[in-house]
Amino acid sequence: MAKTKELSKDTRNKIVDLHQAGKTESAIGKQLGLKKSTVGAIIRKWKTYKTTDNLPRSGTPRKISPRGVKMVTRTVSKNPRTTRGDLVNDLQRAGTKVTKPTISNTLRRQGIKSCSARRVPLLKPVHVQARLKFAREHLDDPEEVWENVIWSDETKI
Repeated sequence: MAKTKELSKDTRNKIVDLHQAGKTESAIGKQLGLKKSTVGAIIRKWKTYKTTDNLPRSGTPRKISPRGVKMVTRTVSKNPRTTRGDLVNDLQRAGTKVTKPTISNTLRRQGIKSCSARRVPLLKPVHVQARLKFAREHLDDPEEVWENVIWSDETKI
């Protein structure tokens, strides 16, 4: 059966204190509302390691240090168009060899989502001429005229 939740440090210490006071595992379990096996596991851990703290878990350590994660996050925050390849090169210069998927995973863990810029059609020569004509026609307009115009991206109202 899968482990559901960890007991708080206070609860684990209370189990050890009650055990040292001479109570049985089943009595401790009834008093604290825990299973006998849970109480037994906490006591065995305490007897083996003399601590009730969480022990280090198994698994490969992170390739990028916390400092490297901050560097990558800062770089992407300053310039969102930074590519994963650029970030790989930055970390390589800092002495950490990583791959692009590692960068993606790190950014995702930091809550930074990836996205692609929307493709927009290029301006055709006709559009360029129309913009130029508009600009030349309104070149000498006083500032008061432009105060009544609402600008929204490339749309004028």
